[in-house]
Formats: sequence, C-alpha cells, structure tokens
Amino acid sequence: MFEFTQKLSETECAFPGDNDPVIVLCRKNTVVCHESGSKRLPYWSEVRKFAGKNESLIRVGKLDGRCCFAFECETLQISDGILELWQIRQFLHEFSEAASSALCRARELLHWRMQHRFCGRCRCGLQASERDSGLICPACGSVYYPQLAPAVIVGITRNEGRELLLAHNRNFAGNVYSLIAGFVEASESLEAAVAREIREECGIEVKNLQYVTSQSWPFPNSLMLAFCAEYACGTARADGVELTDLGWFTSENHPELPAHGSVARAVIDRIFSRSVDDAH
Repeated sequence: MFEFTQKLSETECAFPGDNDPVIVLCRKNTVVCHESGSKRLPYWSEVRKFAGKNESLIRVGKLDGRCCFAFECETLQISDGILELWQIRQFLHEFSEAASSALCRARELLHWRMQHRFCGRCRCGLQASERDSGLICPACGSVYYPQLAPAVIVGITRNEGRELLLAHNRNFAGNVYSLIAGFVEASESLEAAVAREIREECGIEVKNLQYVTSQSWPFPNSLMLAFCAEYACGTARADGVELTDLGWFTSENHPELPAHGSVARAVIDRIFSRSVDDAH
C-alpha cells in the first residue's frame, strides 16, 4: 500500500533511516535491488553514496508502512553487484501497484519542483505549503499546484471487435504499433479530445465511446485516460505528421506491441482477449 505525503512542506521533513526504501531516478531510469532471487526498491544504506549533497531528496510518503524517499541524479554509475539500473517502463510492469504509484509520484513531484522554483508573477522564490500540496510565493501570495497533463488513448475496433486499429508514431522506438492517443486541449472534454485526435491523425469517425481505465504516466507528468470505441465511418489513413503507418489487425496477426505495464498494452490485451473469447 502507498500513502503519499499530502502537505508539500512535509516532503522536506526528516531524513531516511538505513532501511527506508528510496527511489533513485536518473533520466528515464531507476535503481532496483536484486537480493536472494527477488527484486525490491533499494534501502537508503545502499544508495546514500549516490545522493551526496543532493538537494532534491524528498519524502514521497509511506510504502507498505515505511517512509519512502526519492532523489534524482543526472548521471549514475553502478558497480554494486546487487543494484541495477532499470528503465522506468520496466519497473512499472514488474513492480507492485503501490511501488509504481510511489515512483510515479516521486518523478512527477521532482520534475514539477525543478520547473517551479520561482513565482511566475513576481519572480520571488517559492516555498512549500504547510497546508496542502502547493508551492506558495511569500511575496505576492500566488499558489502553484502540481501539474498534470491529461491525455486520451483509445482502442478502435471494427468487424464486431475482431479487428483493432494500430498505428506507428514516428516517435516510437523500433517498429512498435500502438493506439491512437493525444493530449487534451484547454476547454476540451475528454470525449471531444478523443474525436479530434482520431479525426486529425487517421481521418475516421467513431461511435459507442466507453471509458476503460486510467494510468499515471510519469513522462514527465501525464495522466492517461483510456477508452474503447467502435469504427463508424471514413477511411483510416496515417496523417504523415505524427503517424507514419496504421492498419487493422487481429489477435493472431499484428505487429510489435507496446511493452507490458503501459495502459496502451492493457487496452490492447483486453480487446484481443475478448475477440478470442467471442470466436470460441
């Protein structure tokens, strides 16, 4: 279980005990400890050597009843036999929901606080709030709260759910194909964002839109809101700007998919498993 620290001032309180779990972030990676055939977050005694006089050390909350801390390094060289550097995506797939929540909050808080050191109105240095999760300007009283970037992602099916639209985004690594996705614009509803993104990127219309699930996605501060929808009309074509290719695929015939641990893969697996069940 993960209980996050709500008062921002309390993230700066106390100091890790030797056996407190610590999230060490380095760009899109984190440190994992392998011990006796199992994996876990490292303890402070194992990673304090990386912290030095690191000013980004914060208390994230309580993880399984123990205080959990986090800090960030620009570079990290690991020679210890039990410590490994993992991609955050791999961590989100293989660790518990509680540990993943702690890591997501740590990364998002550290990124936000690095980006918000001074007041945007009067340029005074900001201070952590004693009342809530905000940063307060002591000069003009402006308050800044952690920012999330909501994004929609949608699995579009046709042929009674047996075919799924998958696309390759030019920013994807390798030859991975995934779902249509995009950020929600100011004043836009989630439903309107889904329709716009689909129309802009692949030129089709959908119907029977249904919410599925959500996921914190700390790259660096997204909240992914996942939907399923049915194809209504139009000819699917990649826009050539964000998408370089797309197509309709089945559970038996599809390209490389996103890694497990992402909401995209969860929605894809959900749709493909249902199509297999319906076929039987």
